[in-house]
Amino acid sequence: MTTDAAHRRNARIYLLGLAASLIGSSAMTLVAGIWVKSLTGSSSAAAAVAVCIYAPSLFSPLAGLLVDRVRRRRFLVLVNLASSAALLPLLLVDSAGRVWLIYAAMLAYGISLVLVDPAENALFAVMLPPDVRRSVNGLRLALQEGGKLVAPALGAGLYVLVGGGAVAAVDAATFALAAFAMTRLRFDEPKPTRTRRRWRAELLAGFRHVRAVPVLRSTAVAAAVAMVVAGCVTAAQYELVDALHQPPGFLGVLTGLLGAGSVVAGLVSGRLVRRLGERRLAVLGLVNGALGYLLYLTALLPAALVGAFVLGFALPWTVVAVINLAQRTTPNDLQGRVSSVVTLLLFAPQPLAHAFGAFAIATIDFRILYIAAAAVTLSAALWLSRRPELIENSGNRDDSPRVGVAK
Repeated sequence: MTTDAAHRRNARIYLLGLAASLIGSSAMTLVAGIWVKSLTGSSSAAAAVAVCIYAPSLFSPLAGLLVDRVRRRRFLVLVNLASSAALLPLLLVDSAGRVWLIYAAMLAYGISLVLVDPAENALFAVMLPPDVRRSVNGLRLALQEGGKLVAPALGAGLYVLVGGGAVAAVDAATFALAAFAMTRLRFDEPKPTRTRRRWRAELLAGFRHVRAVPVLRSTAVAAAVAMVVAGCVTAAQYELVDALHQPPGFLGVLTGLLGAGSVVAGLVSGRLVRRLGERRLAVLGLVNGALGYLLYLTALLPAALVGAFVLGFALPWTVVAVINLAQRTTPNDLQGRVSSVVTLLLFAPQPLAHAFGAFAIATIDFRILYIAAAAVTLSAALWLSRRPELIENSGNRDDSPRVGVAK
């Protein structure tokens, strides 16, 4: 098998395992809340499921340090198998007295998310050449967005027909399939690097690297701004639907169009990174975000529909740009920690952003929020595009070490 064919074989195997695990996981995260609600009758108890899933993200820097100290492929196999096993106790849930098993399983799922993301990003940096890696990053995003559209409906339907235990069993099987897919990858993975530095210095090494690479630092900051803005205007969409004189369920139409845009964005992002470079793709994503917000504030139905689709491109292109930059500009022994830092910058502020948006929409007209969102996002795009020290030699250049594929 030629090297190029082996690279593409690895990419296909990984994406197959990812598609399976995404369908199961997306279905389970929705069903877990429905399940708790049906057993307890409490909306607060159901909302606690999300807390279990996202609370482990606070420890993502520790996860990155761990990922940089192990062989990533073996680590991913073990994490997926452990995640599969953690879901099996849900087959015992039959009353409100055993709801704690759902919380425990969702906490384990949250931990697996924190561990898997930096491990996969680090694995790509050494397993795949730049052209294949860019395509896989985009396809991975497209699968994630597509899964969010399809899997929840499938999960809810399966829950109604046969109950939460069956959904848990399906999800456990998809994790096992993902683990099996990892065992079929064929490439030479380098041994993890051991250092004698103190653990605190090791833990902060990812932050230091991001700060030391201007293009990565500035693009990550711009992407973080875009994520915060998106969180702040989430609540505004409910007022937008009212202004469109549509029922609350119409939000599903806007969400579907946004998801469709995200899928398309993921599919074409690899080609755009190759042609434009990561920084310019991030700028393009920010501009799309500003345009989408401006279309929303018109409160006209055709403009809102187009705006939803346009917004679907904004965050995917910006986030994919940061992920590719992190992989390209980071040495192998720091890949996990840098990936965790990027995740922390992008997602840790989200609870505060959503809380601010929920408070603001009660006192501020939604149009003003969208104007402010467009202004901030466009300012971030202009700032990122005009930074003189960020002019890359080439958007296609790969600075990260890579190992050969076994033949």
